[in-house]
Amino acid sequence: MTVDTLIKTNIATVTHFLNGTHSGNLSVIDDTVHQAIVTHGFPGGSPASREQYKQWFVTFGSSFSNMTFEIQSLVADHTTVAVRWRVDVDHTGPFAGVDPTGRRVSFTGTAFYRMQDGRIAETWLQVDERGLLAQLAARDLAA
Repeated sequence: MTVDTLIKTNIATVTHFLNGTHSGNLSVIDDTVHQAIVTHGFPGGSPASREQYKQWFVTFGSSFSNMTFEIQSLVADHTTVAVRWRVDVDHTGPFAGVDPTGRRVSFTGTAFYRMQDGRIAETWLQVDERGLLAQLAARDLAA
């Protein structure tokens, strides 16, 4: 496999993963994530297996609904895919000790994916948790 083909395969795998997981299709994890996944930086604890990865998305989905997910930029080489993204969601369940507010919130983040054998083998996630929590804790100034 040429380097260009490998890069295209890595991009396709990560794009498929992101589109699936952010639309509720968690079975995509079985197709795109390596059995021995290693993760770093996940809010609430980093998953240590594919099943825990799925559960992380289930838990996130129980706190937030009506998601719009956008890849803002993506850069890849033969071993790594880096993605900068934005999420818009409704806060409909408890998150980080904050009861549901019903607010529409937006936050950004980055993820680096180390690829192995055409699958995601390691994930480094950085979410703008501070910005997200500030939106959830914001007081209605009109009151």
